[in-house]
Amino acid sequence: MKIPLGGGAYLEPDEPPRDSQFHKHIVATRRIENTRNGRWAKLECGHVVATFGPLAHAGGVVLCTQCRDQALK
Repeated sequence: MKIPLGGGAYLEPDEPPRDSQFHKHIVATRRIENTRNGRWAKLECGHVVATFGPLAHAGGVVLCTQCRDQALK
């Protein structure tokens, strides 16, 4: 379920199991300024996604919505 934030941006919860072809390994992270626990995560596919919450919960793998959306077109 996408949660619209306005301006074309949205949040999309990532729930287990995290084993689809669009789940990618995190290769690097950096903090998002002015957030409590937001991070930019660079993925093995080269895309960058925003993550919120403890990264330990993700287990080093997150959903790349950009790869998924490209495949659906």
